[in-house]
Amino acid sequence: DQKEQVTPRRLAGGQHAVQLDAEGTYQCSLTGLIFEVTEAVKITYSLLSWSKYANLVEKPWIVGGPLFDVCCDSSHALTSIQFPHSLCLGG
Repeated sequence: DQKEQVTPRRLAGGQHAVQLDAEGTYQCSLTGLIFEVTEAVKITYSLLSWSKYANLVEKPWIVGGPLFDVCCDSSHALTSIQFPHSLCLGG
């Protein structure tokens, strides 16, 4: 499975944007997010703080990784997002 590496443009407020020019699978070089798209599309995304949302996570669930806000200018073109994951090796 080939993924084209893309480097996002940094926007104000900690946001990033990528303009994907064709159908394919792309991986952000900064965040590790993987976007699968069916056509050209612009995707804007940012990393959010769990402090605002942690109280929404109910037991037995726990906060376990980064939280992203992703927006796409053509939602039908974005067929999947693969998020980076965390692995605790401390036990």
